[in-house]
Amino acid sequence: MPDWVEELAKFATATSGVTAAKRIGMSRSVVTSVCRARYSGVLAAVEARVRGALMNESVDCPVLGEIGRDYCLDEQKKRHVGSSAVRTALFHACRSACQH
Repeated sequence: MPDWVEELAKFATATSGVTAAKRIGMSRSVVTSVCRARYSGVLAAVEARVRGALMNESVDCPVLGEIGRDYCLDEQKKRHVGSSAVRTALFHACRSACQH
């Protein structure tokens, strides 16, 4: 079993599947399926969220500097908001030069 799956299972056991799901930003059914080795989706996406949220993995953001991998993934999903210079910079960086 990969280390990140073990970490997810430990966290879900110590708290709950719902708490683990909220922490990684995915559904409880994803957490359950991954822990039981029955998940049919993209494991790399779950792994990235677990490594960021539970294992403190960070990435070097071209705009914000060092941030958690899970936070990086959250920022990548956000829409463009022209009222914030930081959001604008993040929007453009996430869609062009960012390797994460």
